[in-house]
Amino acid sequence: MVVLPRMEILWYITIAVGATWVLLFISSMVRLRRTPSITPARKASHGPLPRVSVIIPARNEEANILPCLESLLAGDHSDIEIIVVDDDSSDATAALVARLARADYRVRLVRSEGPAEGWTGKCHALHLGVNRGRPSGEWLLFVDADTRHQPQSISAPLQVALDRNLDLVSLLPHLEGRSFWEKLMQPTVAAWISLLHRPERVNDPRRPEVFINGQYILVKKSTYLAAGGHAAVRGKVLEDYELARVLAAHGARMLLALGRDLLSVRMYTGLRPLLEGWAKNLYLLLSARVHRVLLASLVAFALSLWPALAGLAGLSALLAGWPALPAGKAAVLLGVYLLVLLFQVVLRAVNRWYPAYAPLAPLANLLVVVLFMRSMYLHATSRGVTWKGRVLTDK
Repeated sequence: MVVLPRMEILWYITIAVGATWVLLFISSMVRLRRTPSITPARKASHGPLPRVSVIIPARNEEANILPCLESLLAGDHSDIEIIVVDDDSSDATAALVARLARADYRVRLVRSEGPAEGWTGKCHALHLGVNRGRPSGEWLLFVDADTRHQPQSISAPLQVALDRNLDLVSLLPHLEGRSFWEKLMQPTVAAWISLLHRPERVNDPRRPEVFINGQYILVKKSTYLAAGGHAAVRGKVLEDYELARVLAAHGARMLLALGRDLLSVRMYTGLRPLLEGWAKNLYLLLSARVHRVLLASLVAFALSLWPALAGLAGLSALLAGWPALPAGKAAVLLGVYLLVLLFQVVLRAVNRWYPAYAPLAPLANLLVVVLFMRSMYLHATSRGVTWKGRVLTDK
C-alpha cells in the first residue's frame, strides 16, 4: 500500500481539477455552437406577420418602463399593441405609461391593486394583462420592464416560430452590467443557469428537461390559453420554468435561443438588489433540493476556488523555495491556475460577459455559494423571500 504525502495528494487533486476544466471548456464551446441563436434577419419577411400583443408587468419601474416601451415601439414590426400592467406601483410608473398611452394608440395601461390570494405579483399581473387587457394579437409576447429591444426583437423570433411551426420562442438576452458587482456576478450566475438548464437538452423534444426565460416569452395565444396561462402557475415564484412545464405537458413546441443581438437586460443595479433577486430564484433553479445545493457549492469550490488557491501555493513555493513542493510541481500548480483563468477569459469573451473580470471569478463563485445557501434557507423556512416589498413563498 502506497501512502502519499499530504502535498502529493493536493497536487494530484489540482491535476484532476485541471483535467476537468479542459473537458468543461471543450464541452462549453461545443454547447455554445449547438445553441440556436436568433439574429437580425438580412431580409425582411416575405409577407405580413401576425399581430403581436406585448404584455409587460411593471411594479415600481419608473426608471425602466419608458426606455423599454420606446425600444419596442421603434421596432420594425408595426402590427403590435402593448399592454402595461401597473402592479400597484408606489412610484410614477403608471403616470408615465398613461402619458405615453395618450400619445401612442398602441400603448394601453391596465391597473392592478396587487395580487389576489394565492398568486404571486408577477403571475397575477400577467394574468390581468391577458384577461382584463383583452389582447387582440394572435401571438403574445411577455417581456420584463428592464429589457431593451433592437428593431427586430419581435419580427425575427416571430418569423422563426412561423418557419419552424413553433408554439413558443424564448430568448436569452445580452446581460448588461454597469456596476462592479453586476459585471462580476451576473456572468457567473448566468453560467450556472446554463449549466443547470442546457439549451441543447431543453430544445430536445426527446428529453424531459424544459426551461424558458421569463424576460422574453413569445407564445401563440391559443396555445397559452389552452394550457391555462399563468393561472396554472399562479403561486409559483419561478413562474417561467413552471409555465414551461405546463406548456410542455400540453404538447407545445418550444425553442430556447440566444438573442443577444435582439435583446438586452439590466436585471439589477447593484449588490443589494442582486443578492435579493437571486436569493429568490437560485434554490428553485436547483429544483429545491438540498443535496443539489450542496453539490453545486462543492463544484463551485472545486472548479473556481481550488485552482486559485493552488496557483497561489505554486507561486509562493516558487518564490520561497518550499522543500515540500519541488519547483517543477509548483510550476504545474501555477500553470493549472493560469490555464483555468484563460478558459474563463475565453468563455466570458465569447458570451460577452465582461472578460476583464475573469480573474475575480473565485470571488464571484464564493458569493454564489453564499447565494445558494441563503436562497435555500429563505425557501426552506417559513421566512420566504422578499422582492419589491412583498414576501414570496413558492406554492
